[in-house]
Amino acid sequence: EVLLRMHSVGICGSDVHYWQHGRIGDFVVKAPMVLGHEASGTVIKVGAGVTHLKPGDRVAIEPGVPREIDEYCKVGRYNLSPSIFFCATPPDDGNLCRFYKHSANFCYKLPDNVTFEEGALIEPLSVGIHACRRAGVTLGSKVFISGSGPIGLVNVIVAKMMGAALVVVTGKS
Repeated sequence: EVLLRMHSVGICGSDVHYWQHGRIGDFVVKAPMVLGHEASGTVIKVGAGVTHLKPGDRVAIEPGVPREIDEYCKVGRYNLSPSIFFCATPPDDGNLCRFYKHSANFCYKLPDNVTFEEGALIEPLSVGIHACRRAGVTLGSKVFISGSGPIGLVNVIVAKMMGAALVVVTGKS
C-alpha cells in the first residue's frame, strides 16, 4: 500500500447521487461515507515491498481494487468481481480527503507533462475508452451518444479520436 496526499478529485455523478439520494441500486449509504473516486495525488509513504513507487511520485488512482483472486481476476476482468473494493461505493470510503491509503498496484505514475487535474480525469476517460471499444468504434463509424454530461462528452472525444466520422449527441435540454 501507499499513503497519498490527495491533490485533485473529480466529483462524479455517482458522488452527487449518493449525496442526494443515499443510494444507487443495491448500494445504500448506511453510515457516513467519504466520496470521490476520480483522483490523483502525491505518494508520501510506501509500504513494505513497494518498489515501483517512492515518496514524491505523482500518481493517478485506479479506484477498483480486487479484494480476492476469484474467477473474474483470473481472466483479467477483476472489475466485475462482486467483492471488489471501489472507492466511494458503500461501504467503502472514497478519496475526497487530504490523505488516502490505497493499493500501490492500482496507483500509476503521472508523466511530468500531465497535471494533477488531468490525472484525476484519467478514470472518466477510461470509461469513454471502454464504451467506445465495446461499441466497436473505428475509422468511419457513425456514433450516437445518449447524454451530454461529462461522461457523454468524454465519449464524444474518444469516438472522434478513434476515427468516428459522425458523432450525434442528445441531452435533456
